[in-house]
Amino acid sequence: MNNRDKTTMSVSEMRQMLGIKKTDSYWLVHRQLFETVLVAGKMRVVLESFEHWYANQVKYKKVAGPPPGAELRAYSYSIPEIATLLGISDSTVYEIIKRDKLETFEVASWRRVRKDVFEAWYKSQRKYRTPEDRQRDAERENTSMTLPQMARLLGISREEVYSLVRRKRNRGVFEIITVVDKKRVTLDSFERWYQRQDCYQKVTEQTSGLDKELEEVDDSERTVLLDADKMSFTVKEATLLIGATTREIYKMIEDDILEGIRVGKMVRIRRAALEWWLSSQDNAYEKEER
Repeated sequence: MNNRDKTTMSVSEMRQMLGIKKTDSYWLVHRQLFETVLVAGKMRVVLESFEHWYANQVKYKKVAGPPPGAELRAYSYSIPEIATLLGISDSTVYEIIKRDKLETFEVASWRRVRKDVFEAWYKSQRKYRTPEDRQRDAERENTSMTLPQMARLLGISREEVYSLVRRKRNRGVFEIITVVDKKRVTLDSFERWYQRQDCYQKVTEQTSGLDKELEEVDDSERTVLLDADKMSFTVKEATLLIGATTREIYKMIEDDILEGIRVGKMVRIRRAALEWWLSSQDNAYEKEER
C-alpha cells in the first residue's frame, strides 16, 4: 500500500463505514462534500477531508465510531438544543429567531445558531433563562423581595415605596439587585433600614387589634370586607372597622389622624394606621377608667 492509499479510502469503504447504500455514497461524492482523488483510475476519498466533513454534519453516523458533528456542536446549537437549554418549545425558538433577527446557518437543511450569536442574544435579554441561571435566580429571590412586596409588607402604596427607595437619605441604604428584569431589595438591607427608622411598621406586626375588630363586625357588614390580612382598606371598609362615618374618616385623614394613600382615584387607609388609631383609643379608654 503506497502513501496515497494510507491517506485515502475507496468509495465502497466509505459506504461500509457509514452503513449507506451505493447510490447514497455516490450522491455524497457527487455533491463534493469532501475531497476525492483518482488513484490508478479509481476514485478515492481523502480521509482528512472526510473526517472534517463528518465532524461538521449530524445526518450520517459511522457504523462503528464516534458520533458525528463534534466540531459543529462545539461552535453552534441546533434549534432543539436551544429549546432544551431554555426550557421552551422549538416553535418558540423559531419565533425568537424571527423576532430578534438571530443569524442562522443551515446544515443538511437544518438551521443552527452559532454559540457566540446565541450568547450575545442571551445577555441582551432576561426573559429566558438557562437551568443554571434559573437556579441562581431562585437563590437570589430567596434573599430579596420586589418593591411591590415591600409595599405590601409595610402596608403602603407602590408609589410610596419607589419614593422611599429613591430618597436622597436612603441612597446606598437599600441594596437593589435585578433578577429576571425585576428590581429587588435584599432582605438584609431592608432589615438594616427597618431597624434604624421609626416611621414605618410591618403590617404583619400590626394585625391583632384589627383582627379583633373584624371579628366583631356583623355578617351582613363583613361582606364588604376582604380577608383579615389586607394591607389597606377603602374608606367604606374603614367606617365599618372603627365605627365612624365616611365624613369622619375623611376628616381624620385631613387632620393627619389617619394616613390616607391615593391608589389611582381611590383613597385607602393603611392597616398600620388603623391599628395605631385603635390602639390609641384603647389607651385613652383605659386612662378614663382610672
